[in-house]
Amino acid sequence: MASTATLAIEHVEDSSPPVFKLTRLPDGKSAAPVPISSPYDFPVEGQPNSHLMRELRWYLEDFLDYPFPPETTHAEHVLDALKAWGAQAFNALFDRRDAGDWLAGSDILQVRSDDPHILSWPWEALFDPQANYLAHERRIERRLNKLRDPQPLAALPTDRVNILLVVARPYKGDVRYRSIARPLVELIQSKGLPAHVDLLRPPTFDQLRDHLSARPGYYHVLHFDGHGAYGDGAGEYSPHQFQGRQGCLVFEDENGEPDPKSARDLSALLHDHAVPAVVLNACQSAMLGANAGDDPFASVATALLQSGMRSVVAMAYSLYVSGAQVFLPAFYRRLFEAGSVAEAVRAGRRQMLAHKGRVCVRGRYPLEDWLLPVLYQQDPLDFGFATHAKVEARESRLPAEVREHRDPYGFVGRDGPILEIERALHRKAPAILVQGLGGVGKTTLARGFLRWLDDTGGLDSALWFDFRDIRTAEYVINRTGESFYGENFGVAPNKLELLARALGERRVLMVWDNFESAASNLTGEDRAELGRFLDAIRGGRGKVIIT
Repeated sequence: MASTATLAIEHVEDSSPPVFKLTRLPDGKSAAPVPISSPYDFPVEGQPNSHLMRELRWYLEDFLDYPFPPETTHAEHVLDALKAWGAQAFNALFDRRDAGDWLAGSDILQVRSDDPHILSWPWEALFDPQANYLAHERRIERRLNKLRDPQPLAALPTDRVNILLVVARPYKGDVRYRSIARPLVELIQSKGLPAHVDLLRPPTFDQLRDHLSARPGYYHVLHFDGHGAYGDGAGEYSPHQFQGRQGCLVFEDENGEPDPKSARDLSALLHDHAVPAVVLNACQSAMLGANAGDDPFASVATALLQSGMRSVVAMAYSLYVSGAQVFLPAFYRRLFEAGSVAEAVRAGRRQMLAHKGRVCVRGRYPLEDWLLPVLYQQDPLDFGFATHAKVEARESRLPAEVREHRDPYGFVGRDGPILEIERALHRKAPAILVQGLGGVGKTTLARGFLRWLDDTGGLDSALWFDFRDIRTAEYVINRTGESFYGENFGVAPNKLELLARALGERRVLMVWDNFESAASNLTGEDRAELGRFLDAIRGGRGKVIIT
């Protein structure tokens, strides 16, 4: 990747208003320090007892709950104040002789500070009165001054980008399970991108730590798709047990219930398992409130920097799902084209600017939420290798009954049942029953679920049995055993013991389709033998899906 010129905005004095120095890198030439008004003191028309930061949070997180007059006028005043603050800050930095021409030759604008108050400012809103918001023209990133450089990277794969995706949905009535994951997988497949996605199963924090520990030097990106919060108890996702103001991510526990992990816990627990880049599609994951004290690592984003991550893309406020669905495809597409996380973030912001409609009570309503994604970087990884990587066809683990069948309208929706089956895979029960009237799509669901597992690293192999054509239990048991032990399995004296051993270790799904036919096609003893087979594999990694 070609080198780019960088301008650093460095916080140099804790005065009121704060003072900043503009430095041109790498030559180190600095302009005279200047004060910039704090957005925590900046007024908003019609809100005499408030300030820009409070009203900006209202606009981004609460306005669309009631996007009608007079709140539409309130929102316009907030956006006017944001532009006014951005222009004032821009003029203080660049509208002077000693720094006026620096911006033209710079592609990156870097904000350097260890003050959480300063890091929380909406720097993406710096506004050039002669042009536009700088976030649409330049790469903007935040950097901590006193944080030591991360540990050297292991030798990562260069043939593709490996992404570990954590999707946590621990709340009733939660966001659709695959609202972000499915478009990401489909983007990689449809565009032929050199990438592979593994889904963390189950999405617990212990499993994340174990999974990363078992695969050191393998993943380039850790992507968390779930809930986040900033606070000490305000709101559904802010656990009361966290002391002080800090961020958290909400994982699932073994029962699928909420399991929040604070910023400090995340930093400590992931210290030995850092990956180069993290994408946090989680509300408030970059938030640093004015009451964070002097702790720059109170947000999830900065805590992950402290643990050794090099690039962290996070959300300064709560992000609508419809906004994430615009940002993330553009982000990943550009990451593979340009090899730069900062450039990818800018591309995502531009896409959000071009497609502002967010789902709300008015259907879709325009929201200026492009400044929500923020980027923290310390010695980022150059993803330039991805621009030259060749996409190689990956061997499918699916049986012919799934590979060779194509649904004319594709497989869409069904996120609720898929999440239920995903969770059932981690229980001790050996079988998962999919029951319903004829024609409702039980077989289609089973096929779609197997494809989903195959696309996201959740399958070692799969077998398909249509019980309309099966007359003995021995046929099912022998074909299953032959997939592990070869054609001589049929003469083995301890078949169920061998199957229990194999299916205890491997993630194999066996679909028993149209199982209602077993009532007429199989004898009572054959049905009992299938029951003994299920008893033998109970508690293993292999499961049977019965439709």
